Amino acid sequence: MSPQIERVRGTRDFYPEDKRIQNYIFEVWRASALRFGFEEMDGPLLEPVELWKEKSGDEIEEQMYVLTDRGGRKLAVRPEMTPTLARMVAQRFRELPKPIKWFSIQRFWRYEKPQSGRLREFWQLNIDTLGSESMMADAEVIATSVHIMRSFGFSADEFTVRISNRRLLNSMLRAAGIQEDKLREVCRVIDKREKLPNSEFRHMLSELGIPERSIESIEKFDLVKLEKIDAKNLDAEGIRGLSELQELFSYLRAYGILEYCTFDLTLARGLDYYTGTVFEVFDTSKEFRAIAGGGRYDNLVAQFGGDKCPGVGYAMGDVVLELFLRKRGKLPQLRQQIDFFVASTSKELYPKAVEIAQKLRERNYNVAVDLMERSLSKQVKYADSIGAARLIIVGEEELSSGCAKLRDMKSGSEKKIKLSELEKI
Repeated sequence: MSPQIERVRGTRDFYPEDKRIQNYIFEVWRASALRFGFEEMDGPLLEPVELWKEKSGDEIEEQMYVLTDRGGRKLAVRPEMTPTLARMVAQRFRELPKPIKWFSIQRFWRYEKPQSGRLREFWQLNIDTLGSESMMADAEVIATSVHIMRSFGFSADEFTVRISNRRLLNSMLRAAGIQEDKLREVCRVIDKREKLPNSEFRHMLSELGIPERSIESIEKFDLVKLEKIDAKNLDAEGIRGLSELQELFSYLRAYGILEYCTFDLTLARGLDYYTGTVFEVFDTSKEFRAIAGGGRYDNLVAQFGGDKCPGVGYAMGDVVLELFLRKRGKLPQLRQQIDFFVASTSKELYPKAVEIAQKLRERNYNVAVDLMERSLSKQVKYADSIGAARLIIVGEEELSSGCAKLRDMKSGSEKKIKLSELEKI
């Protein structure tokens, strides 16, 4: 006997019961995106390595699955969607009506250490709006994430949307004594703060050459309240960031979702292309990683040769979301959807069972028949195991009068039906 081949580490097998759960998640994602007027799109699984090298930061580059094709070109399996989206918009920017409101549900790969809430193979919902500089776009995008979480049955006690602004954060860092050439690296350290002991956080900043006085100022960022920030202490970029946040929260109030949203200056988001608003969806207990995250990227499309095109969007991953749904008992009982199982009392009556099944399928019912030549009792047991709602039994006695038995599998009630009146079932 040949040895069993194990699945690749960091990937998942989706047996039917697992696929039903994934499809449920996808259905909620898709319905929510469509509800807000977004349209579905997709891009290639493989892209040139250069697409991500300068656009997403060093961390993403280290996590990419890279291959060399027969033409000697280096290609990467997509680790995220936003650069592909920006490339596609750049190629057809002038002919696309604005704003561009797109979403996608696709599979991605990152070479990371598999752990709770993080796998190498995962699926994401991506929702993006391009072409609008207004905080109205940011508010609507954030509102879709709240709509999704509420659609899954989560309340304000169970999740929150943490919101910040990179312009404001950069200004506050400069006020704390951080030099311009250190901003990117410091933001990456801040982005990891919640995952690190404070001593390690301080050590990482110290390793970057950040003075003690500046580190102490950064440690207090989590205490900063939006309404307490004094614009007099900010540079021009910071004033713009503060104004954007104030406008954004006024729109979030209009959406009626302020109870789900909170300002958090320590939120940085590690990707280099974010320019303004940044946000993440977290469980309030902070047991899990971010359920969703994104922000505003106003320069990305232009970097791919297109006209300047502001954008804002986010990604929501299926791995953490499913863990959270399970933890909170929010997953419904999902069974295979079989409307009818047509059983026959003998092999000779199997063609008649198939004929009945076909007529029901033409009426858009999901129908199964026995393929194992089992006894009637075993067919009934199998029909129950696959969740068939109703059972039609084809027997010699009933057929002689043009009838069959119809059984409701839940109540057990049974009656005769005329085969000539199947359309009335």
